[in-house]
Amino acid sequence: MRKNIFFASLAFLFISFLTVCNAQISRSNPRIFTAKNFKYSNELNDNLRMIRNDNPDYSSIDFDDSRWSIVHPDTLRKNKSEAVVWFRYYFKVDSSLVDKPLCFRVNQMGASAIYLNGKILDTIGKIGRAGNRQYKVRNPVPNFFTIKDTAVHVLAIRFQPYIRNEEKTVNINSSQLRVRLVTAESYVQDEAETGKEVAFYVMLISGIFLALAFVHFLLFVFYRKALYNLYFSTYNLSIALLSYSGFLIYEMSDPLQMSSYTFYAFAALVVFGASLTGFINTLFGKSKIRLAIMLTLAGLLFIFYYFYQAPAIVFSLLYLVIVAIESFWLIIRAMIRREKSAFIVGGGILAFFAFIVLTIILNILDQLNFVISDKIADDDFAAYFLIFVFVSFPISISAYLAWQFASTNLNLVKQLDEVKRLSDLNLTQEQEKQQLLLDQNEMLENQVSERTLELRNEKQKTENLLLNILPFEVAEELKENGSSEAKYYDEVTVLFTDFVNFTQSSEKMGAEKMLFELNECFTAFDLIMEKHGLEKIKTIGDAYLAVCGLPLKTENHAYQTVLVALDILNFIEERKKTNADVLDIRIGVNSGSLIAGIVGVKKFAYDIWGDTVNTAARMEQNSESGKINISETTYQLVKDQIYCEYRGKIHTKGKGDMDMYFALKLK
Repeated sequence: MRKNIFFASLAFLFISFLTVCNAQISRSNPRIFTAKNFKYSNELNDNLRMIRNDNPDYSSIDFDDSRWSIVHPDTLRKNKSEAVVWFRYYFKVDSSLVDKPLCFRVNQMGASAIYLNGKILDTIGKIGRAGNRQYKVRNPVPNFFTIKDTAVHVLAIRFQPYIRNEEKTVNINSSQLRVRLVTAESYVQDEAETGKEVAFYVMLISGIFLALAFVHFLLFVFYRKALYNLYFSTYNLSIALLSYSGFLIYEMSDPLQMSSYTFYAFAALVVFGASLTGFINTLFGKSKIRLAIMLTLAGLLFIFYYFYQAPAIVFSLLYLVIVAIESFWLIIRAMIRREKSAFIVGGGILAFFAFIVLTIILNILDQLNFVISDKIADDDFAAYFLIFVFVSFPISISAYLAWQFASTNLNLVKQLDEVKRLSDLNLTQEQEKQQLLLDQNEMLENQVSERTLELRNEKQKTENLLLNILPFEVAEELKENGSSEAKYYDEVTVLFTDFVNFTQSSEKMGAEKMLFELNECFTAFDLIMEKHGLEKIKTIGDAYLAVCGLPLKTENHAYQTVLVALDILNFIEERKKTNADVLDIRIGVNSGSLIAGIVGVKKFAYDIWGDTVNTAARMEQNSESGKINISETTYQLVKDQIYCEYRGKIHTKGKGDMDMYFALKLK
């Protein structure tokens, strides 16, 4: 029953949200562009008015479009009709954008005509019947215009969508129409800088990998037994082809070219996977059958692409996932076997796949509006990092070849030394035996030393983990006796914290974001506890429990606890300045006696019990947002050091009326 009510409420809120959104962009309530938000919010993709019909009157500034549908351009992806559709959009600019050169930056999959206030502004492609139409991806040089006032303006778009042939082309765009309003200055700067950077990185990546492909192909030609050189050559060639395919798609002007460019990218991905699995299996794999199956799958993908392009691309990505899993498994297995080549070659490959995983994670965080460092999000930083990752694999291969050459020379030197040793007639058999015994003893001693060091490190890790769970004195008692007895402490101070409206905020923010916020806050609380010598007991949901005065007695335990509470409030206030989602907190403090110890024999934890703990919880429950509520007992201990505000007698559950105080600041 509760679930039905919950989902019904969600449906109601969603319908209400859609209703509000549909009412936002209209002649009476247009979109307003300001210089402040113009750079980051200039896309006209919210609530376009649309009709699937063609009439020249639709461009008129006074046309009544109140009965038109309100849609997002992404919905056009499901439209299989070649008929013309019209869009209308209402907007205003503030005084900072008046008389400033502007333009509409259009990315599309089709042909369109742009009207502003009833006048034709730009045409992109040619709208018409089959054989007479012309599709374009963007307007290479848009027409610039200025707006003379802050009145309502009407943008009308006559659009004929490009309908892809499922048997011939693959549409990889997220939508068929995207319109942005940009200034002429930003358009020129972005186009010039982006084009120059894209061309530079494509030429750099393609040149490097083509050179590496040629060099390793020559190495294979001169030494056919080193089959890994052939696989590595095709790997580099696939990277160069993939980079160039991406550049072609970026510079594409005609959607009809998408089929060819998509095939280039598809071929590069399949060759990339086949060459990678061939290279890894040649070095670390022992099953020729598995390698034959993986290479056969790559060939079958090309045949499948000829008949079914879209499923073939999906299967190629699945093939890459299988190759990645196989590569990881073979490299890790070789590392476990302590093969030196695995650490050399595997480092570059693992760096490459780590970059892929990092990219996926950052994109997910970006979709969740997660705060990411500006340095990491910087385009130049990302580009240089990408180049470093791609180059790391070839560098690891070069290091492997150098290691192999050095290893061969070293083996030859050892063989020569062995021949010289055997040819020395002055060495006696007894000396050889003694030397052998000495070497064996030294080796055994080294092994014993290594094992002893490993055991010592493992023991230290265990002790560190135990100390992270239990206080030092309790951990020592547990190690010596195998158990720990609960103890009575007569002078301690207990601190409880709790976030205000946690449940409602969790539903609003989402589980992952709320979990991140709790981790950030509780990590800061842990540092504050360590700073002032408090012992963290546990966290219970969004509540945090700590105590001062145990297991070692502390004379000023109440004062130290209030200092911790003040630091927590200060942390929350400072965090609010940079993070709007920070929750308010309330804190309760009480002093008295309690019992502390370990409960159970499995997954044990250090905990505290007693009326002092319950009273501290009542102090927190009767506190207020951003306040520290202390009991009469704690007040008597800190009144000479802390400014306090008497709240009077407050009724508490199970305790009756109790004197309570707000701790304000240090004297």
